[in-house]
Amino acid sequence: MKNITAILTAALLAAGLFSCSQKKNTAAKNELNDWQKEVLAAEGLPTEADELTASQLRSIQRIYEMITYLNEKYDEEFIYAGYLEPAANQTETLYAYPRLLGNDYGRNTVTVKADKDGFTDDYSDRSIVDYAEEMANDFMKDYFDSDQVIAFFKVNACDIKKNEVENGDFQWKLGVSDIIFVNEDICNADQVEEFAVNYAKWLYEHGLDGMHRINIVKDMDITQITYGEIADIYDYDNYLGYYVFFFDSDTDPSRKKVLQSQWLNKEREMNEYTREEFFSKYN
Repeated sequence: MKNITAILTAALLAAGLFSCSQKKNTAAKNELNDWQKEVLAAEGLPTEADELTASQLRSIQRIYEMITYLNEKYDEEFIYAGYLEPAANQTETLYAYPRLLGNDYGRNTVTVKADKDGFTDDYSDRSIVDYAEEMANDFMKDYFDSDQVIAFFKVNACDIKKNEVENGDFQWKLGVSDIIFVNEDICNADQVEEFAVNYAKWLYEHGLDGMHRINIVKDMDITQITYGEIADIYDYDNYLGYYVFFFDSDTDPSRKKVLQSQWLNKEREMNEYTREEFFSKYN
């Protein structure tokens, strides 16, 4: 899997963030600090304000404003990972990650967007995501009585802190995408749906919504899988298929549906159930 910094840099360069087509800005009054100069140097750009175009100068100034917003809001240091300048159909966006957690192949990427009131971000306290992930892994290992299953969580939305979780109830304030790997020895294509239904009930009991993908593999030690190699595993010969389901918050009656898709035994299938139908499949 490519490093997210490289991907974002390629994207922003392609989009013309640091376009050289404009005339150079000659206003020497816009001095740059050491942090801005380091970012510019990493991009292979001039590090003096009067050698930058007007677009380049504005971009590096805005990048600094947005990274400073993160650093000050959360009282920790964030590492710059990419930037998209505002355009007709594009919101001005900064990508970064917390130094303490590291990038983790993009898993810890934070997005900052500009709006009329300043900036907004999707950074959440990683501890609550780790907590939910640990709970899910404990459930799965108990369910199968085996360590040959693992779940990786990535946050979609978070409006709750760890100290606000009551008896394992996330109150529908944490949305995640989780990617699960399970060994065929304990869960094959004929058994995966029953596991999915029981896992869905567990998620519902704990007030967690989002999208959940269960991947079946063979001849692999699940305990050795890392988040960074997930995309590669999908191309392995011992990758056997997936079962995906999605359901949303309990607070919206119109969303009481479970959307499900699968690729098992080399056949694709998509289904839609009411939540009650799905949950009662293996009663």
